[in-house]
Amino acid sequence: MENSMTPRLFRDASGSNVKPMLNEVEGISFNESPLDFFILLARYKFAARFIKKNHRVLDIGCGHGHGSVFLSRFGQHVTGADFDEGLVTSNRQQHAGRPNLSFEQLDLLKKPDPAKNYDVVVSMDVIEHFTKSQTEVVAANYAQLTAPGGFAVIGTPNIASQPYASARRLATHIHEFEPNEFESLLGQHFRNVFLFSMTDEVVSTSFSKMAWYLMALCVK
Repeated sequence: MENSMTPRLFRDASGSNVKPMLNEVEGISFNESPLDFFILLARYKFAARFIKKNHRVLDIGCGHGHGSVFLSRFGQHVTGADFDEGLVTSNRQQHAGRPNLSFEQLDLLKKPDPAKNYDVVVSMDVIEHFTKSQTEVVAANYAQLTAPGGFAVIGTPNIASQPYASARRLATHIHEFEPNEFESLLGQHFRNVFLFSMTDEVVSTSFSKMAWYLMALCVK
């Protein structure tokens, strides 16, 4: 993830050590919540369906890199990016044997290098970790990092499901979106935005206001 909440999600109680990948994937423990674990994989599976063999992919907020590894099976090269430098270092060591996968540090609140962009940008469960005003910058940077003619797949929880949220979600999500707000924000920076609904592992075009999760396919 992309802010000061990262140590609580990916590190031990002291904040000094990154938790092993097999114990924690994107901050979710399989033993603690196996359903959430598989739902996370379903989100990356949705994104993977649009990725072609010649695509350069950026996975923003990659956490332990599990989703980046998954996407690397489909694209030409995947760059996993995260705000936590220690996490990036850990990922480089953990996944050193994969030739089409690399990791780098990225601050979504800083303007990206205009010369560096990607065919596909993927960002799951990241934008809700920022304040409402910061999400304006984050959305603009998503678009900046997407090459002309490319696309982004952005996922975030629907605020309508917040009354049923876990303590972990409530503690770390700063601003959650309702569907129209989410679509409107991304629409300011992308040529077309197609909003999908997701409940459990199922992604569809059903009524978004009743969805647990929102998935936006954004075309540059």
